[in-house]
Amino acid sequence: MPIAKARAMTKGQRAGAVKRKQAKANTGPTPSRAATFAPKKRKKKNMGGSAGENSMVKQAQRNYTGSYISGDLGGVQVSNPSYKKYYKGLV
Repeated sequence: MPIAKARAMTKGQRAGAVKRKQAKANTGPTPSRAATFAPKKRKKKNMGGSAGENSMVKQAQRNYTGSYISGDLGGVQVSNPSYKKYYKGLV
């Protein structure tokens, strides 16, 4: 790795880079390349539990564009605001 890049890295980053590069099998006529920096870990989205489920229900209630003027879908109260406005005198 270039000395300028190594100087800009922390001690732990340098150690990890050297370990990754040494662990890469270098067989054959062309050199195998290993990343200098480890790939960043992605955060997992909350797919379960009450907090994620509750926010999904609230978003569905806000963005509902179905044919119900006002009703209950699977225990979730939904209403279409434009239909409500249009049929306000009849319902």
